[in-house]
Amino acid sequence: MEITTLLDRLNEWLSGVDSAGSSCELDKIRVDLFGKSGVITMAFKSLKDCSAEEKKIVGEQLNIIKNKLETAISSQAEKLEAALIDEKIKSETVDVTLPMNGKFGGLHPITQATRRIKNYYLSRGFLVLDGPEVETDFFNFDALNIPKHHPARQSHDTFYLDGFNETLLRTQTSCVQIRSMLERGVPIRMVSIGKTYRNDSLDATHSPMFHQVEGLVVEKTPLSIGCLKSELMRFISFFFEVENVSVRFRPSFFPFTEPSMELDCRYTKKDGKIIITPDGDKWLEMCGSGMVHPNVFKSCGITEQVYGFAYAFGIDRLVMMKNGIQDIRDLFDPDQRILKHYNSPMCGG
Repeated sequence: MEITTLLDRLNEWLSGVDSAGSSCELDKIRVDLFGKSGVITMAFKSLKDCSAEEKKIVGEQLNIIKNKLETAISSQAEKLEAALIDEKIKSETVDVTLPMNGKFGGLHPITQATRRIKNYYLSRGFLVLDGPEVETDFFNFDALNIPKHHPARQSHDTFYLDGFNETLLRTQTSCVQIRSMLERGVPIRMVSIGKTYRNDSLDATHSPMFHQVEGLVVEKTPLSIGCLKSELMRFISFFFEVENVSVRFRPSFFPFTEPSMELDCRYTKKDGKIIITPDGDKWLEMCGSGMVHPNVFKSCGITEQVYGFAYAFGIDRLVMMKNGIQDIRDLFDPDQRILKHYNSPMCGG
């Protein structure tokens, strides 16, 4: 086909491309023009029979025709695809105002435990608070009476942020207690629930990120260790859903409490699960606790005579004990079988 004929038919082909109403129609035009035996393909093949001077002139004209047709076909293909998507959106529109029915996933065991604990304390009139996970040395260490030389302040224990002086990922939610006393003063009854970070290697019993619940009760009237013991027994009874618990205190050391104690609880094992019972034949460490150190109150600007106790539980460990989970890594495993086994179904509505 001569170049003049091709130029004469160019507008006809462009019109055909623009009027193509489907991908199939457009593909047919593309094959007719650029297929193995297409008009444009054959025109390029015929250049071999032209002289050198003709090849230059005809070749330029053919390339102009080819580029115009390819651009038109590409543009029409995009329009057809956009129209198809629009049609799909219209036909598959979901009315979000309709009520949901059936099951829609489930809650992770850590989320279940966190919500239960939060609701438990809210029902008792406690404040349930959280604060920033990126903290300063003051809130994470200084205000909690942790001296500069303490091992916990070294990089082998704590994640520090490069380029930011004395800025770190909090190692405990006790920072929230400091912030709360500075902002709200005393008396105060609160718990802080949230994520904490320590420079630990991930293994069956350790994780560089874990969850804590820390309680703080400060009054202007005297509080004793007996009040602390009663509070801890009440929480353990709630969490493990048992009526009676048997506990004991062991002397320990924490810079922010004095005296400091660790609490053990009687238990027995059944089918791999820990059963909290006053008749248990073993003792299990449950938490750290103690009477708030006077230096902590001073750091918060509290100069009057006050009395307080504090304690902290690891939520991940509580969940493992209650559910018979042996490896903390299971709590962060995306295996659906594990999640389905321990989750709580959520129904829409």
